[in-house]
Amino acid sequence: MGPFIGMFVCKISEGRTIRQLIFGMLGWGSFGCALFFIVLGNFALSLELEGTYPVIEQAVEVGPSTAIAGMVALLPAGNFWLIYVSIIGLVFMGTTYDSASYTIAAGTTSHLAEHQHPARWNRVFWAAALGLLPISLLFIGGLRELQTASLVASLPLLVIYLILATSILRWLREFKLAGKTIKQ
Repeated sequence: MGPFIGMFVCKISEGRTIRQLIFGMLGWGSFGCALFFIVLGNFALSLELEGTYPVIEQAVEVGPSTAIAGMVALLPAGNFWLIYVSIIGLVFMGTTYDSASYTIAAGTTSHLAEHQHPARWNRVFWAAALGLLPISLLFIGGLRELQTASLVASLPLLVIYLILATSILRWLREFKLAGKTIKQ
């Protein structure tokens, strides 16, 4: 999903420099994730060491999501935070599928002007296709098969991503040597 989100952010971040986009996506995104894991990890450690909640036992016997939900429920106003986390998860999933379907629809459109968007039916088709794929893989054999299929399908893409990274670096170098500036 990374390239989809990157292309989507570039589309909606008109007027930003490449440096601003990279820092915004990698810098602030990494900072937010690190802060979340530091706080949640230390809270889990505290609960485990004090014997308030058996985090490790819950994660191993029932599942990590159950352990996390149990930890969040122990916070002050725990039910509110459980609902809040659920809503944030749904919003995240919705925006992820929206950006992926938008980017694939833009890629499958034969001609798309600079400020033009792909047809709505094309976006809906790709959103449905993206939603059906993991659901069908889960029904076929469960999460392990879904993980294996994702890994096998993504391995050939690594070569493509390396070629894309090399070409963008080469293009940026040539662009800088020519003394041009990117339109803002």
